Amino acid sequence: MTRPLLLAFLLLLAGCAERWAKPGADDAEFRAMQAHCDAYAHDRWPPLLRQEMLFPGHFVPPVRSCDNRGRCTWFGGWYEPPQMTVIDDNLRPRNQERRACYLANGWTPVED
Repeated sequence: MTRPLLLAFLLLLAGCAERWAKPGADDAEFRAMQAHCDAYAHDRWPPLLRQEMLFPGHFVPPVRSCDNRGRCTWFGGWYEPPQMTVIDDNLRPRNQERRACYLANGWTPVED
């Protein structure tokens, strides 16, 4: 699995942590409704991934270290590549669509 898809999957799982209830409904009914609503929201708002730079690349300069006898050694001197992340621009509207679908099917979020 590529890193952007893995990140999108993990973000999707994070959105599933909410608990929902419906009077008289069982877990099987919730899972069926959840599968329907998740698929519907995903179809309407598919992942729209883009990379964003967290930190630009930079050169770490070498450092000279000398002992008390005047013998010096150089350390370091390398390039740190930029640090990137993947953003799903459709994550928020997809989660809102999913939540609206749950509510439309008679489910309400459970407060902890």
